[in-house]
Amino acid sequence: LQQMQRFLLFSRNFSTKKTYTWLKGPRDIPLLPNRSQLLSDTLTKLSISKENQATYPLVDLPNKNPQIPRYDPTTSEPLASVQNATWEQTSTIIDKLTAAADKWRKVPGDERVDIISEVTDALRANGDALAALETFEIGKIPTESRGELVEIYEVMDVLKARRAEAGGSKPYFTRDYPSSDPKRNELGWIGQERSLPLGVVGKVTAFNFPYAVYAWGAFPALVAGNSVFWKPHPDATLTSLALTKIISDTLASRGHPNLVAMASIADWELTHQLWKDERVAMWEVTGSEAMGKSFVTQVAPSFRRYLLELGGNNAVIVHEDAVVENAIESSIFGAAGTAGQRCTTTRIIYAHESIYDKFTQGLIEGYGKLRIGDPFQPEVNVGPVHHERQVKTYVDSLRAFKSQGSTLLAGGQLIDGNFVEPAILTAPIGSDSLLNEHFVPIVHVVKYNDLNQVIGEINRTGYGLSCGVFTRSEQVFEKCVENIRVGILNKNYGSSGAEAGENFGGEGKTGNARMLGPNMFKSYTRFVNSIKSPAESKIVHAQGVTINA
Repeated sequence: LQQMQRFLLFSRNFSTKKTYTWLKGPRDIPLLPNRSQLLSDTLTKLSISKENQATYPLVDLPNKNPQIPRYDPTTSEPLASVQNATWEQTSTIIDKLTAAADKWRKVPGDERVDIISEVTDALRANGDALAALETFEIGKIPTESRGELVEIYEVMDVLKARRAEAGGSKPYFTRDYPSSDPKRNELGWIGQERSLPLGVVGKVTAFNFPYAVYAWGAFPALVAGNSVFWKPHPDATLTSLALTKIISDTLASRGHPNLVAMASIADWELTHQLWKDERVAMWEVTGSEAMGKSFVTQVAPSFRRYLLELGGNNAVIVHEDAVVENAIESSIFGAAGTAGQRCTTTRIIYAHESIYDKFTQGLIEGYGKLRIGDPFQPEVNVGPVHHERQVKTYVDSLRAFKSQGSTLLAGGQLIDGNFVEPAILTAPIGSDSLLNEHFVPIVHVVKYNDLNQVIGEINRTGYGLSCGVFTRSEQVFEKCVENIRVGILNKNYGSSGAEAGENFGGEGKTGNARMLGPNMFKSYTRFVNSIKSPAESKIVHAQGVTINA
């Protein structure tokens, strides 16, 4: 990596066009002066030590695993360390979660909502420290870190508004309905459907959204009467530990200890053992396509429930009648925000040939105004990629794009450490460069003249998370909605981001599943349908069958 940082990734003969470059990284933007004190204050506020045990709540069993340092992607200096869990610790956690769920499921739904609302209040009270910790560990700018917590608060508002679906005054939701058989109705028969909790729900989260994505699943699962096991990404263990401490301690203060737990697990063999464990009734998994495939091979034989939210090779269409300025602004955020490390990050922009030059020039100029550096500095809007592995992915991706015929228009340089220039490339429509997700700040701008061809190319990737269409025409938008296989499709807004509490997920290689939305509670419950007959009633068989007994 040090060798990579000594040379420009693309020689001049890579593109016949002039490369628009800038260097506004750590060399030009100094580190926040009080960074060390801010880190110390943040860790103290969140009860994070310099060395931390592998689980929370703590499981006091022998563990000879070493402490694994977590590094600040901005400075590459250690923040604190966390031990990795053993299987004995992990198994003990699952047993405790199982016992806690058995008690929790008997609590009326309204009370569960109120208790989780108190959890949200505790998170809000620690919001500044939680946001700072995420910026330290992941490298997001503080606005994005705080925004992730706001999404948790917004989901809680949705849960409170829909509390009746959690059971109301009862522990679970019950629906009574009349029998469809007239004879049964006359005899007082009724139908009844119950929505019962599953037990222990497992969560696997990626590094880029450690707070919000966990809560999107964990909070509805808790309100529905389940307990929650969390396996966070190994590069986001401090943030997950801090969040779990607050949630778990608040629940314990209300008489419900061991209702949530996390374990730091990096070993694949142990991870597979965890996924195979049938004490976990359901898994909700966020991560890469490759990780999703590995997960399914472990879980599918048991036929347990799971929900996948995987990759997204997200596209934006800028049609000929678009307001180009709005498309440019949205695309800058969509492609460069979070240093290109969102599942909804814009990877491809299809710009109609009539506005292609105007759009592309505006996008390049907008990229030239990005401020790259220490995310704690107020003027910075792009921080580092989260790990040196991402720097290598950036390098390898650009070289692969070059070999596949892409042309560099702007950026494409390493700056320092984990800082890279967000890159803009162009490629002909139908290029193999456009087929796969690369989880770094690289976007292709592609010229088109046939909307049908664009729709086909977007679907050809096999991914189906998010898309945006910039057009004044409702007819064009509806055509895209009906034919592009994605879970989120925005009009006059880009691919990045989603409405809190609404359906989130996608098609194909994205996982074919949805979090939140209308099935917010149904995802974490099992349904029992009953026909209830008075004890002394005459038996009325289905389909009018009679039995001469």
